[in-house]
Amino acid sequence: MRYSPPPPELREYVSSLYELRQEVATYDETERSDRPQLRILLSGSGEYIFPDGHCDQASRTIILGPTSGSVRGMGIGPMHVVGAGLLPPAWVAMMGKSADTALDRALDAEQLFGDAATRLFHAVQGTQSTDERFRLISAFVAEATSKADPAQIAFTHIVDAWLTSSADPRIEALVEASGLSVRQLERMTRRYYGLPPKTLSRKYRALKAAMLIARGEDIEASEMADSFYDQSHLIRELKRFAGLTPQQIMRRESYLMAEIATGRGALRGQVGPLVSDA
Repeated sequence: MRYSPPPPELREYVSSLYELRQEVATYDETERSDRPQLRILLSGSGEYIFPDGHCDQASRTIILGPTSGSVRGMGIGPMHVVGAGLLPPAWVAMMGKSADTALDRALDAEQLFGDAATRLFHAVQGTQSTDERFRLISAFVAEATSKADPAQIAFTHIVDAWLTSSADPRIEALVEASGLSVRQLERMTRRYYGLPPKTLSRKYRALKAAMLIARGEDIEASEMADSFYDQSHLIRELKRFAGLTPQQIMRRESYLMAEIATGRGALRGQVGPLVSDA
């Protein structure tokens, strides 16, 4: 798996670019809860099983909505996927609707974007290098977000700063930073992130802990030490949002979790801390 930071002009819209190759006949992987994704499936086939039990087939061009918990991916290989993580302003600009309307769903990008997505698929399919595939996906996102509202970016900066302000950020701090009421914040974070603030905080707290464990670090020696009530609480939260227990993460039972921890960690300083550390 290869990761790359987005080009400078897309840092408000793309979390990272990635390419995954799995030379296997079949696969059955747990994907952690994450932000929306744009994916091009160049080889292989499969399906996504979401936390509510809903199953969507993977089309050749995919828009994954934000996820509220871990997702099971199953299919036939070998797999070759190229993708981009979509930050909240990109979602609103590209989709024109609230993120919670696509929570825990996989959508066919060619049905959403028509010929533009079809051309993207064929262009990516015809390239010979990862860098060129990344360039094509970046150009597609740049065009799709060209009319984004700067106010969208300002709000997500406030939320992202809140999510990274402590191991267990409190809603009162977000109210103070944003100047919005709790009800307004719930509506806004559902629109941009797909989840209300409390669940969003739990999600990123669990993902930060999962990344620490995957990198071999000691949670008890980190700022995460007091953010879970006890070991049972930690296990429950990691199982929901990362799909694995701490022991399973340490044993590297998920190829994807191990690769994400390494790949995103290597981008530290080139992307925001919410991307590199969670």
